[in-house]
This record gives sequence, structure tokens and C-alpha cells, in this order.
Amino acid sequence: MELPDYGAAVSGTAVVGDRMNLAMLGNPANLVPFLAGDSGAATIGGSIYQSLLTYDGDLNLVPEVAESFKVSVDNLAIEFKLRRGVVFSDGSPLTSADVSATFHAITNPTTRTPYADDYLRVVKFETPDPYTVRVRYAEPFAPALSSWAGLPILPAKVIALDADFNQTRLKEQPLGSGSYRLAQWRREQDFLLVANEKSTRAPWIGQLYYRVIPDQSTQWLELKAGNLDMLELTPLAYTRLIDGEWFTRQYSTYRALSNSYVYMGFNLKRAPFDDKRVRQALSYAVDREGIIKAVLFGQGEPIASIFKPGTWAYNTKLAPYPFDPAKARALLEAAGWRVGADGVRVKEFGNCRKKEKEIAAPSARNDGYAVSGASPLNPTAKCYKKRLAFTLVTNQGNEGRLKTAQILQSMFADVGVKMEIRVQEWSSFLTNTVNPRDFDAIMLGWTLPAEPDPFDVWHSSKTKPGEFNIVGFSNAEADREIVASRRVFDQAERKVHLDRLQEILHEEQPYLWLYAPYSLTAVHRRVQGIEPKPAGLGWNSEQWWVPKEWVLRESLVP
Repeated sequence: MELPDYGAAVSGTAVVGDRMNLAMLGNPANLVPFLAGDSGAATIGGSIYQSLLTYDGDLNLVPEVAESFKVSVDNLAIEFKLRRGVVFSDGSPLTSADVSATFHAITNPTTRTPYADDYLRVVKFETPDPYTVRVRYAEPFAPALSSWAGLPILPAKVIALDADFNQTRLKEQPLGSGSYRLAQWRREQDFLLVANEKSTRAPWIGQLYYRVIPDQSTQWLELKAGNLDMLELTPLAYTRLIDGEWFTRQYSTYRALSNSYVYMGFNLKRAPFDDKRVRQALSYAVDREGIIKAVLFGQGEPIASIFKPGTWAYNTKLAPYPFDPAKARALLEAAGWRVGADGVRVKEFGNCRKKEKEIAAPSARNDGYAVSGASPLNPTAKCYKKRLAFTLVTNQGNEGRLKTAQILQSMFADVGVKMEIRVQEWSSFLTNTVNPRDFDAIMLGWTLPAEPDPFDVWHSSKTKPGEFNIVGFSNAEADREIVASRRVFDQAERKVHLDRLQEILHEEQPYLWLYAPYSLTAVHRRVQGIEPKPAGLGWNSEQWWVPKEWVLRESLVP
């Protein structure tokens, strides 16, 4: 069949309808974003719910459910006036009672969420009438406004039915005021979102159909078969596979440095990563530029910090650790790790005046130790030796992370460090490895919010299961700088504290920061209204539309 010329000018006749077929790598844990904490929940929840404020394309805070907002002169209080006529998708009105119920749900000490801290700082919460919300803080809190752009407003009438909010029915049956409502969810299979005509941000695209496809190669094949309308391309696909006529006639591509980075995190509670010199040595052992060329085909940038390069909070005085294997070896030697008979480094612990026979590999019996009398579990041991060997765990379906891990494995071996790789399915990875902190090292990525607030990931108080200080980082000076950065509104003054925090992290290397990839997105050419901005490609997705003559897909449900 002859394809339309999607590059041609169109009349501009837009209709509500069509369907975008999309893909996600993993199944969300649930559909309350601040209970789930994963990207899938954020993606689906971002279409279903609204917040008091939101970000425009240039990352300016603007009203959403709020009609207006006002910050007091002393920076301690905010008053929100709500829009009248905002309703949930079942037609019930959204009022200050719903904001109050959501606020009290997230701040309830029994609620298992890593996002409560910003709202626990509120010392007074008032709803004097159905369309006014007032909050007051004990001290100035710089991320205060942005926090209200991150709280999805849930319906009070549903929250009231739940004896335990951790088990709220909203996890399975969301009810929001956003652009879409949930029509179908088949776990591990798919989601169908349909336009919420009652929303103040009702979309032009009638349906969003997400399929869970936990493999990027399979996603590409589905795009090639015409079964997907939008996809985050792998660097290989972007650089080598998009020149075919079938692609150029049907898809446009968009490239920008993503709001994310990939890192290897060390469990700081376990040896050998409780020694800064080992962490630094591994960082010196890594050729980041080489990894970017091999894994991303050049589509990314090496990073040295927790913030996105090019943003105001990024410390430009810092640079990634240079590729210096000799420096890595010297640091490991200084930390007491000597090259063993099999090339893997070994360290002696205890009174080792007599040479003990080294072992070539760990065993279930001695857990990797060559011992004289006992293991580290027995403090009466005279001598034991440990090999510098550990396991890196990452998630299934992300080819870039797996390939990065394989390259790191070779680079570490070159300096005498043995690393095994274990890959887990996403939900198992979170449940069995990340949340209980049962790992030596992990490879993950962070998607960065517009507000540069490092508290949840780096403050020493945020290390409990389900919270985001996954590696157990604890540094008193870093804590002070994080807290100080939250107490000032002046950007230049905040940057002083955030710069110092980044310097501490650069020295400590609790993460081995790797790279920030470029976002490489393919979108079907029939979709109009796309305006790439600093906030990302989808900041105005409810305004995307398809010309009447190019409507391609029928609805899945009436």
C-alpha cells in the first residue's frame, strides 16, 4: 500500500481521535506514583493525575490545578487558589479537600513512600474553603514550590475508603483529573489510556496504548513492523538503522541530552567498598569515552556529578575521573590489595606472618577466603585473605547497561579486580536486590527532576528500604550542605552549597558516574504539534494532534 507523504504540508484540520501505540520496558509496581517510585508508574500517573503546579516547556513553574499561587514575603507560606470546574474523570469536583487528603496520605507515618520529606516540612496546612489551600513552613525551604508540582492529587472520597493507604485501591484503579483515564491494565502485558474529555487538559490524541516489551531489540522490531508510533531508540538504531526509506517516510527523530544518567553504585556497608581508595581506583580504571563510543555509538557525554551538564546546578569545575589504569593499580596497592597467583588481587587480614595458600576461586565453604583457623566471621582467626572479587547486579532488558557492565568487567580485570555480572527481571531486581540492599554493586540510572534537590538520594537519613539513598552514603559535611541548599532561595547562594556537595561526592565516589545518554526519540510523522523544549519532548503532549486525513489507528474500545 502506498504510504501518505507525511512530510507534506497539511490543512491543519485536527480531530480528537487516533491512537498512539507505545512501549515500556517494565511493568509498574502500582499506579500511585509516590507509592511505586518507578518510571513506569510516573509515566502512566503523569497522564492520569494533575498537581497544583506544573512546568512549562522552559521549566518555569506554572499553575495547573491551581489558578494562582502566592509566596509570602518571608518565604515561609504559600497560598494556592484552585481553578473552579476541575473534575475527576468520573465527574466529581476536585477541591481543596482532595489536596488535603493527598497531603495527609503522603505524610502519614505509616505510608511507605520515599517522597514524604518535602511535605513533612509543612508545619501548618489549611483549607479555609473548597478552593483555597494554605501551607506554612517553619523555615525557608527552596524546593517548596517545586514539591507541589510533584504531588499528584488523589480523590479524597477513595482515600477515605482505605483503612491502610499502602493498600489503596488507587494502586489498581486510578482516578484522576489529568488528560487520560485508565481503561485497561493487564499486568505484564499492556495498558490502555483513553482521553479524559472532562479534563482541563483534555488531549487531542484519543488513546495511548502501552505494551510491556522488556527488551529494546524487540521494541525496535515492533517499530519496524509499524506496530509502535513512538520509541526511545537505542544508539545503534539511531546511528545505523534509521536510514531506510521505510523509516524516513514514516518517522521523525529528535535528539537532546537526556535528563538522566547511568551509574554503578557501591554498597558502602560492604567490604571492599567501605574503602574510598578502592572506589576511586575503579573510577580511574574506566575509559568513559571508550564506553560511550562502544555502547552509545557516541550518543552521550561522560559525567562527573549528580546534575545534568548544562544546567545551573552542575559544578563545571569538576571533570570525570580520567582513564588512568596505573593510578588505579597504585591506589589498590596502597589499600593493601596485592596481585595474586591468578591475577586477582588479594588482601591479608589479621596476623599473617606466615604465608597462607591462596585460593584460585571462592567456594561455598570459605566464601572466597583463604583462612588459618577461621573466617572474618570468627574474630579469633589469626589470618585470612580475601580476593578482590564482587558481583554487579543490573536489570534485564536494558542492552546498554548490560554491555556497559561487560566492558567494565574487562577494564576492572586489567587492574586485578574480578567482577561477576548478574541480570535480574525488573520487579525481582527491585524487590530482592535494591530495596533490601542485598548487593555488592548495582548498575542503574536516575531520571533527574527539574528541581536540583539531592536530599532524597544523598542525605544520610534516607537509607531505609524503599528510600533512595540505596548505597548507604553517609557524610556529615554533605548532609550540612544539602540542608543548607534547601534553606536559601537565592540561586547563586544555593549553588555554593550544591557545588561543595558535588566536590564531596567527587572525592568519595559512592557512585562510579558513567555517562548521560542522549535522548533519541522516533515519533510517527503524522503526529503534529511537537515542540522540543528544555523540559523534554512530551511537555505539551496533550496538544499533539493528527490531521483528519492522516488518522491511522482505530480505537481499541468505544
